[in-house]
Amino acid sequence: MKRKLFTVVTVVVLAMLMASLVIAQGPGVQDLPGGGWITGTQIQNVGTGNATIVMTVYGQSTGEWSKTSSGVAPGASVNLLADQFGWPGGSIGSAIVSADQPIVAQTTETNGTAAAQYQAIDSPASQVNFPLVKNNYRGSGKTTTFFVQNAGSSAKIIYAQYRDESGATYNWNSGSAVDPGRMVVLNPADVSFPGDKLGSLIVTCDVPIAGVVNEHHITEGTILQATRGFAPDEAGTTLLIPTIKRQWGGRSTGPIIQNSSASAADIYITYKGTASPFYQYARNVPAGASVTFYENAEVCPAGATCGRVGTPLPIPTLASAVVTGTQNLVGVVNETFVTIPAGQRQRQTVTSAFNQAAATQALAIPLYKVNHDYKNSGAQVQNTNLTTQATYQATFSLGSGASVTEYVLEGTIPPGSAVTLYKLYAALPSGSAWVGAGFPASWSTSSTSTERFGSITITANQPIVAAITEADEDPVSSARQDIKSYEAFNVTP
Repeated sequence: MKRKLFTVVTVVVLAMLMASLVIAQGPGVQDLPGGGWITGTQIQNVGTGNATIVMTVYGQSTGEWSKTSSGVAPGASVNLLADQFGWPGGSIGSAIVSADQPIVAQTTETNGTAAAQYQAIDSPASQVNFPLVKNNYRGSGKTTTFFVQNAGSSAKIIYAQYRDESGATYNWNSGSAVDPGRMVVLNPADVSFPGDKLGSLIVTCDVPIAGVVNEHHITEGTILQATRGFAPDEAGTTLLIPTIKRQWGGRSTGPIIQNSSASAADIYITYKGTASPFYQYARNVPAGASVTFYENAEVCPAGATCGRVGTPLPIPTLASAVVTGTQNLVGVVNETFVTIPAGQRQRQTVTSAFNQAAATQALAIPLYKVNHDYKNSGAQVQNTNLTTQATYQATFSLGSGASVTEYVLEGTIPPGSAVTLYKLYAALPSGSAWVGAGFPASWSTSSTSTERFGSITITANQPIVAAITEADEDPVSSARQDIKSYEAFNVTP
């Protein structure tokens, strides 16, 4: 039986140099700025045999294009770029990936400067939740654009309801039925969502749908953030956030937590790893609404009662967090420079919070880079057991398709803590060691190699989760690409 993944390819181009993105479905739909956008999808075989992988791209209105990759080894991955399919430049669309082995995938979007990553969706549902909506928020230019794909077998109308933080709602629908495999673009400007408020979005359909969100400036194409939407069964009453920052290296994080249930919720966040525990809570968050926790300030929906208990987070802080609620929750975590280092520019990223109940003892990480074109990935792997140490084994399959080189790393993770797998040619995490040969030390002296990107499979004796962040460390600071992040896939060991 083939397994299918759904990935909204927000930019479909013939060649990067000729690419331009034009999103114009109607009044108020704004283009992603900057032009030159292109996507690449990294697909990992998480099965036990060689895989044949087929990716089919659907134009927004018409057209289908496919590409097949054969002989992809277990644990290995293959990268399918937007300019390999032969479809017209300057287009947008969506894609379905299928294989004869279990697979996971992530998509990277970039215009060469701005960049973002998100997970492909393997379990579409008739409802998708998005915790954060912006429409030129407070004149900052920051806006969210949503891409929602029909993952069913028949054409259907797609419906959406935006909710701002005061509780007001704004309804939208696609007007005509959306064909299977194709997608629509939603922008809060279409419903005159207020620019002075944050909000949330719920999208529904009579057939399964999948969706992703891009956060970007209206006119400036140097920053992009992306993450997927959440199906109702991905929500939980306890969420984990491996990385919390308050002006750590000039960067801070802001968790945005959505009440995905049909009833009001009390939501609590506890910051771990600080000298003194720090708690925040927001009471009576309405159904479908979101609340933002940023640094140590209280940000409450209108009409809610919020409070803070404990010592405020010091500057700087690097910690983790546990979010609990009286109803099911989903969440995302924005990260940004509060203080931009001299000679650099703003770079931002976003990851999803993890449902503790969905943690498993195995992870699949489709894309990991080791000094590839100056780009390095860091995998932050968290032990979700708060009382017992975890022992892990990470297998790095670097290369592509049927040609890979494997490196195996073993180590331990204290209860509730995280280990960072970053620049392993230079140093190992405490308590970790290579099994056999490790990354060559010479990798630290060169910026390019055909075998310095690939995938990771991690197994452990405790449930684990992980977030992967890719940073561009080009010695010319002005040439550095935007920071981008995505979530590891929890799979069955």
